[in-house]
Amino acid sequence: MKINNLFTILVLFSIFVSGCFASDSDSKKFAVIDEFLTQISAQGFSGSVLVSDGSNVFSKGYGMADREGKVKVDENTVFDIGSVTKQFTGAAILKLEMQGKLSVADTIGKYLLNVPADKRAITIHHLLTHTSGLPPSIGNDYDVLERDAFLEKTWVTSLGSKPGEKYEYSNVGYSVLAAIIEVVSGKSYEQFLHASLFLPAKMTQTGYKLPKWKPAQIAVGYRDENKWGKPNDKPWGKDAPYWNLLGNGGILSTTGDLLRWHQALLSDEILNKQAKEKYYKRHVEEGPGAGTFYGYGWALFPTPRNTTLVTHNGGNGIFFCDFLRYVDENLTIILMTNAARREFRGIPREIASVFFRPDYKPSMNITAPASTSSLATHPQRGLIESFIKTITAGDPKAIESFVSQHFTAALMKFAPMERHREMLTNVGKDIRSAEINSVSTNGDRTTIGFKNLPIKMTLVIENGKI
Repeated sequence: MKINNLFTILVLFSIFVSGCFASDSDSKKFAVIDEFLTQISAQGFSGSVLVSDGSNVFSKGYGMADREGKVKVDENTVFDIGSVTKQFTGAAILKLEMQGKLSVADTIGKYLLNVPADKRAITIHHLLTHTSGLPPSIGNDYDVLERDAFLEKTWVTSLGSKPGEKYEYSNVGYSVLAAIIEVVSGKSYEQFLHASLFLPAKMTQTGYKLPKWKPAQIAVGYRDENKWGKPNDKPWGKDAPYWNLLGNGGILSTTGDLLRWHQALLSDEILNKQAKEKYYKRHVEEGPGAGTFYGYGWALFPTPRNTTLVTHNGGNGIFFCDFLRYVDENLTIILMTNAARREFRGIPREIASVFFRPDYKPSMNITAPASTSSLATHPQRGLIESFIKTITAGDPKAIESFVSQHFTAALMKFAPMERHREMLTNVGKDIRSAEINSVSTNGDRTTIGFKNLPIKMTLVIENGKI
């Protein structure tokens, strides 16, 4: 689709520009971005996108925030930002350190009771950098689990590695940090963030329950054609989500508020220079040879231009948020969607290419929506059921036997048997008590969703093998 003159004029008037119109160069880039997003919104994308070059801001919504209620997405629509929450937890810890109330070098037993012997060496720094050895999760996001019960469950969970030995992304670790924030500050997690981070940054639309949102502001989530609902309609405690989610994810926000957060971090208003050095430091590589690093709630990526991308994303298979800060190049891109699909994760990089590559034309191949069925009618039902039964049982020999018999040669070559066994055992633990509530098929890909669990399993089945 080509932009006609009328469309160009409408685009320019939809651009929010810090009190003035954007430069001709930026106007053209924003028009290209708007055309791209309009095209993919016709193919199923719904969400809010904000782009700032430090002087000018483009902010616009696409698609529906509530399909049944006919509510369109706009720049004020509120989304679940998932693990983008972690940067607020990291900042809250550093704020408490600035106040002299803790040190990131402290062991967790200084603030929390009944820490068992195998976890007494865990420091706050280990939790912040995903090097504590704690597992990725210990249950579903919406399990009814209060703080003390969550900590008790955490203490009896086996460590995957010794503290400080290995990077392993852990939502559990960030919920433990939230517990430390509450104990040290004497406030609830959200109350401390609200007073110490959000209000100083003028973020009035960010939190779990404290913001005064209008009901229609909060986006309804969708998986393909199926309505999932609003995040705050799920099982939550009195003041916030329960503890499998609190502190590591689930905060609600807008693209505009995340821009305000970015702008506040450019000054020393929230965190001083010393705190920000820790915040953005390349503390640990995200896996052997990854080439990317983890700070305190931020991932740090080198770019081809010898600059640094400070970023984090988050999602639950329904909502997805991506927050990219090219801090050396004055470019910020924020994406939020209420109907997450794998292809949509490429949107921010397409937008960035418009700024970093002359005359770049963004494009994206959007697959047709998956057809929905039930496991009972799936042609590979027996294979899928056997796979799930094997990995949830957790018997190492049975897992190895299944891999040998039912994995394709290409997948077998992907990793040694020991690694297959380790990965499948961990997945089996995560879904052991979960109930399947959706099965969708797109070509040779079958995606399985689980009730009240932010995990989707995708199996590629070719000629009766995975």
